[in-house]
Amino acid sequence: MDKIAKRIEDCRHGKNISQSELARKVGVTPQAVQKWEKAKTVPRGATLRRLADVLGVSPAYIQFGITTSVSDTFSVEQETPDYVVVQREKQDDWPFSVTREQFSRFSEEQRSLINRYIEILWQSIEKKES
Repeated sequence: MDKIAKRIEDCRHGKNISQSELARKVGVTPQAVQKWEKAKTVPRGATLRRLADVLGVSPAYIQFGITTSVSDTFSVEQETPDYVVVQREKQDDWPFSVTREQFSRFSEEQRSLINRYIEILWQSIEKKES
């Protein structure tokens, strides 16, 4: 959870906005943003998507440090050099990990399918939380 908190705080600073302004734009209380940045809670579902939109990143970046480029390829922060996803925060979080070597073997079509699968998961989470 500490890495999620750091990514949220770094993105907010990159946008040069206060916690209060971020809260207003996302539609949450300033206390919620404080809890995210202190790693006491994490944003989920629709809130995570709104947060990502406001910060100009993907939900996958906030949660896992994964970014996508125009060519649908992933890169990973330097803090996780061996794995695309190295740990789960909770039992129901991301259910697998993939080494960089394994991931590099995926075709563009497979990476596109992975992106689509992630989108379907987000939609499912949002419906469940509604």
